[in-house]
Amino acid sequence: MPSAERIRRDAKIPAIATGRITDPRHAEEIVASASADMVALARGMLYDPRWGRHAAATLGGTVTAPKQYWRAVPREVAQSFAGTGIGQR
Repeated sequence: MPSAERIRRDAKIPAIATGRITDPRHAEEIVASASADMVALARGMLYDPRWGRHAAATLGGTVTAPKQYWRAVPREVAQSFAGTGIGQR
């Protein structure tokens, strides 16, 4: 994301990195290294509407979900759903 990094550095304004960012670890690396302030995930989100939930599971984070989703929490990523339990109503 050289363009975002250059804009961020030279113009001293927040910059968004774009372009084929589909892996959660790649997005995290961009923000953690201060190459950009934010990432845009058009391809990743179009391909997988649950990208945020999958990213949280991959990176060990948590997400909040509406109660309607509590009954369908996948067991293998249950730890990434904050404040829910499998089978809760």
